[in-house]
Amino acid sequence: MVKKPVRLSNGKQWATRGDAIDHCRDLRDRHPIGVPITDPSDHDDLLSLLERYDLAITDGPSKIGVGVGHFETRVNITNGGRTIGFWVVRQDGSETDFSFIRAVNAAPKREIEQLADAWRGAAFSEILSAKSLYFAIHADAEGDVTCPITGGNVTLHDCRLEYVGLRFGQIVSSYAEAQGWQIVVPQGVISPAAGAQTTTVFVSLEHAEGFRCLHRSAAKILVVSKDARLLGLEAASTRPQASFLEL
Repeated sequence: MVKKPVRLSNGKQWATRGDAIDHCRDLRDRHPIGVPITDPSDHDDLLSLLERYDLAITDGPSKIGVGVGHFETRVNITNGGRTIGFWVVRQDGSETDFSFIRAVNAAPKREIEQLADAWRGAAFSEILSAKSLYFAIHADAEGDVTCPITGGNVTLHDCRLEYVGLRFGQIVSSYAEAQGWQIVVPQGVISPAAGAQTTTVFVSLEHAEGFRCLHRSAAKILVVSKDARLLGLEAASTRPQASFLEL
């Protein structure tokens, strides 16, 4: 595989994209959450990274906008997931998040990825309710259920959900193909790119519900321990103690 070097406008450069991403991750992790990043070198790196983002990703509003006031890290919570990312606060007080990985890769998010984000949000509440119901039905007196892969006990807050058979992305692709969206998603289906929008959401209630219906019928989801090996999923799904979420 050919290595792709990364060079920022401030002169910083790395031999590979992976090296540049590691640099950004280290920069993120050494600054307290919610505190302006005042180190001149780090600010300069982030500003140059944001310039690279705006040059490469043109399907939404400029991240720099009227000019950068400062950068900081914040916790982003999306569909129950918690990540720490960079935010830019502009000189006019407006603010938005940005992905340093997409900036380094100079790659906009594909529409199928945006669809997956929107549908993950559309199905999230049902999955969360089904998970709670699963534990209410199957948990022992201590609140544990048995992982069908490891045979060990897992709790409601210390487990993960895994799709068996059709993965989530495959369900997304099958719905998109049925709608004829292999090339482009029509306007009015998902939200356009906007500032401070950490994920894509559905505009069309019809398609949000259409996907939920498909997801209910196609998804087979197991509750497993966080250290369960994925290789055992298919075999585990046939064991007597294995039960799928009831969506």
